[in-house]
Amino acid sequence: MLSSVFFIVNTRIGDRKIAELTKALLKYIVGIKHEVHQTEYSGHALELAKQAVANKSSLIVAVGGDGTVNEVLQAVVHSDIPLAIVPTGSGNGLARHCGIPIEIDKAVELIVQGHLKSIDIGKANDTYFISNAGVGFDAYVCNQIKQTNSRGLKMYIREVVKNYFTYKADTYHIQADQVTLNEGAYFLNIANGKEFGYGFQIAPDASIQDGMLDMILVKKINIFNGAKFVWDGWNKNLMNNAHCIYLKANKIIIKSKNMHYYQTDGDAHECNGICTIELCKNAIQLLVPTSIENL
Repeated sequence: MLSSVFFIVNTRIGDRKIAELTKALLKYIVGIKHEVHQTEYSGHALELAKQAVANKSSLIVAVGGDGTVNEVLQAVVHSDIPLAIVPTGSGNGLARHCGIPIEIDKAVELIVQGHLKSIDIGKANDTYFISNAGVGFDAYVCNQIKQTNSRGLKMYIREVVKNYFTYKADTYHIQADQVTLNEGAYFLNIANGKEFGYGFQIAPDASIQDGMLDMILVKKINIFNGAKFVWDGWNKNLMNNAHCIYLKANKIIIKSKNMHYYQTDGDAHECNGICTIELCKNAIQLLVPTSIENL
């Protein structure tokens, strides 16, 4: 029973989407006490989520992209308050994985018609994530994007192209449960969910309920195999790519003296040569469509 719903809206979604959200709230959130808070600066979504936890709201709704969801997650994971998502970002990897509608109207309707599922989350060093974490080229690109005021697929592609020819692959020492690897890698992704975003499935066999993390190590990407890598990602076949190593583990420790960044759900963080990634089983409850049984 929903007694109070706390909406956290990333204002970067724009006036048009905020207007759509307002219309949907008037249509579906009838007779339910709710608050709508818009972010005003970087990190504000986390502060608002902490406020919602302190107020003991019955449901916290993140309205934004995967980055907004990740920010809200940092507070939700320390509470027993469930999370809902109205996906308004560009990638929306988690929403696609969970069958949450991309349309604002339908996503708001889901708040009163969906059901809760316990899901696993990951923790990379001190930061929690739902979809994925990683080191290497993708973390480097995420850090470059962090220095700008832009987001979205076009910005991501621009930064990938801009840094592709100058980025140097690294060698990593990896301890994945009982498996030890020393491998050169262009990037290394640890997935809890299937999607990177935009329909690109970095880990097609991943589940956010199986108590395991899926690791995919990409040895190299160049002009000869780059197109095949993208094709396999969009066709759910990346684990069979000849230039990738794919395995499952509960805890993964990654070390490299040249590793300065890691990313969680697309947000870059600094590190000093080590990133410890582990699974937190059944850590939060997520609102999903009633038709969804397995995630």
